[in-house]
Amino acid sequence: MHVTLIEPPKFVKAANHLSVVAMPPLGLAYLAGSLLAAGREVTVVDAVGEAITQLTPYDPGKSIYLRGLTAEQILERIPAHTGLIGVSCMFSYQWITVRQLLRAIKDRFPSLPLVVGGEHATGMPEEVLRTSPVDYVVLGEGEETIAALTDMLKRGSDPTVLPGLAYRTTFAPGFAVNPRRARIANIDDISLPAWRLFNLEAYIAHNQPHGAARGRFIPMLATRGCPFQCTFCTSPQMWTTRWVARKPNRVVDEIEQYQRDYGISDFQFEDLTAIVRKDWILEFCGEIERRGLKLTFQLPSGTRSEAVDGQVAAAMKRAGCHEFAFAPESGDEAVLKAIKKRVNLSHMFESARQTMAAGINVGCFFIIGFPEDTWRSVWNTYRTIARCAWLGFSSVNVNAYSPQPNTESFRALRASGRIPNFDDGYYLSLFTFQGLSAKTSYNPHFGPRVLTALIVGAFGLFYMVSFLRRPHRLLEVALDLFRPNSVSKTGRAARGMLSLILRSRRPGDDRHGLRDTPHH
Repeated sequence: MHVTLIEPPKFVKAANHLSVVAMPPLGLAYLAGSLLAAGREVTVVDAVGEAITQLTPYDPGKSIYLRGLTAEQILERIPAHTGLIGVSCMFSYQWITVRQLLRAIKDRFPSLPLVVGGEHATGMPEEVLRTSPVDYVVLGEGEETIAALTDMLKRGSDPTVLPGLAYRTTFAPGFAVNPRRARIANIDDISLPAWRLFNLEAYIAHNQPHGAARGRFIPMLATRGCPFQCTFCTSPQMWTTRWVARKPNRVVDEIEQYQRDYGISDFQFEDLTAIVRKDWILEFCGEIERRGLKLTFQLPSGTRSEAVDGQVAAAMKRAGCHEFAFAPESGDEAVLKAIKKRVNLSHMFESARQTMAAGINVGCFFIIGFPEDTWRSVWNTYRTIARCAWLGFSSVNVNAYSPQPNTESFRALRASGRIPNFDDGYYLSLFTFQGLSAKTSYNPHFGPRVLTALIVGAFGLFYMVSFLRRPHRLLEVALDLFRPNSVSKTGRAARGMLSLILRSRRPGDDRHGLRDTPHH
């Protein structure tokens, strides 16, 4: 069976610094590798990678664009002989446009099985089946399920018995959701991502990775899952709370392969929580040193501080670690307890001191506007942000709270009537919670305008303290606007935001692939 896998276009907005990131789609690459290993023929249509500078206005009033191929361009790239089409929807804000894409695909290929997977599909399988023409939804970790699904369809067997699958039925309510498939026991047995099917060079040339720009980059995973149960996080729904690490030597084998095959020099680990066990990270760093590899690596998604001390930080620096972040989320103990964020702030600051002393940049992540937040808790978070800047943290990311589908916090808001329906306004709020644009508030103490001001103020506070205490950092950010490499994520993000502003102000310029017609 021939399978076509599609990575949809993405929303971008200059005021949303995270949206300017353009990373090769690691999840889809893993699925492609598993399907190839199972003997399937695979075509990948990576809408972003195949048109990384093409911006289509989506909501000009809010300066929101779609980066990547249009729906019609995607349809043109689907081979006529394909036997199944799979579409990724990792983030719920994408559902607005993914839903439209799925309808277009079904109109063009009405007889083909249409499958969707990813975090949004896993969190809301009933809603996905109710509002789109998909035939199957793959839940959670998808490598085994998609291989089994294609096998059963090829043999003419009934795939509705598969664990980890949701599907349409002829009886009310019109769909069924099977029990979840058990997590893959040995993740070292999973086939490596099939990067040969993707245009890695387009991403490398665009040079907007998740972390700092340090050269030819690629995303990787050393672990899967997270052992914690934060109320606002989709990880327990997508991955359960099982954290599994690959063998360190196998991870370094993959690093060497990418150095040989693609000339990669910077490895960006997108793990949910990479550093859980001290013995694992020390063995990993030791393996890099033993092989004498010259590289940099980063953990831009953040990690825990509990296993990071002076010994670990020194080993990571020797192995090539350049930057990572801690994610306290709040500076208030009552809020931390309410959101089940098991973090000791004093220990985090001590870990950060030792890490920075080893020469590694440390960033920090915060969220303001939790339903449990009060004016006192926001003040405590502001104090913590200022302390991070004073101590020397290199970057900050402050987001508004957003109720991601089927999280514990989301379910509580849904039960209380705070999220009455799933309209496009709700989905779009899951995009605008990032960055500096207007927010949607789910907090009883402050509304959208005040929450937006609090987010802007938090960014301003961090960088004011940081630049006053270390004026050379302002110069570094300014220089990062004009050079390919960046000292930290701050400079890389600033360059990406400036680039998007310049591109979006030249509509109709074919050199940048812009379109004047809004895409709704």
